[in-house]
Amino acid sequence: MSSIYILSKLFAYLVLPPGIFIVLFFVASFYAKRFRLFFLANAIIFYLLSNSYVADWLLAPLEAPFNKSLEKQPADAVVVLSGGSHKGVANLPLGDEAYKRVSWGLMVAKSNNLPLLFSGAGINQDYSESDAFLDSVKEIKTYLALDIPSARGLQKKEFSLYVENKSIDTYENAKLSKQAFENAGLNEPTIYLVTSAYHMRRSIRLYEHFGFKVIPTATGFKISSKAKDAWDYLPNAYALCESYVALREYAGLLSLKFRGI
Repeated sequence: MSSIYILSKLFAYLVLPPGIFIVLFFVASFYAKRFRLFFLANAIIFYLLSNSYVADWLLAPLEAPFNKSLEKQPADAVVVLSGGSHKGVANLPLGDEAYKRVSWGLMVAKSNNLPLLFSGAGINQDYSESDAFLDSVKEIKTYLALDIPSARGLQKKEFSLYVENKSIDTYENAKLSKQAFENAGLNEPTIYLVTSAYHMRRSIRLYEHFGFKVIPTATGFKISSKAKDAWDYLPNAYALCESYVALREYAGLLSLKFRGI
């Protein structure tokens, strides 16, 4: 490994965010006349959250229980939770996580000949995540020449699509999904629940709270299977993003306890 390569990687890790912020906080802890402990604490916290080992450690309890092959079980439908969209793009308007969820959900629904309910509107009133889902399905039909039938009713055990386009968070996903099934005459539905692996535990809690029997069907795993090396001890933005996702999910689980769910 050449010295130029090593120096260029060190530059990328320590001069680009979040590394530069860690360096600045650390230097400030030595030279600032006041708040030295504050700057040092920020440097340590930022470093830990930007460390790949720490990020994986935070994600592991959320993802590991659902990292297994799917076994076919009797179910009434597949429910896919929304995961972001991009208004005004030339193609593929769903967010990256949403595409993984939708792709896996379509596979599960098609292979089990079950209706698929896509749940979610998001906060963008002009172009909802459900709108992005429907546009994406049109593209899949057109470019891949796949037969994806429109909604025929959740009570029918056949592959078709149904959209719940009002919910703005996971709580409303579960609540409005239950209303959709009750309207179809299914009061205690058993569902394959499709969402990102880190989000599955909280989603199960909410869907079971509203009376669903849930078969976890996770996708979008964030923990990397690659062997780590010394470079993974250095801060990087991807690890910081993973840590943020995990901490946000733990905060969401804690909020459910306060709400008695």
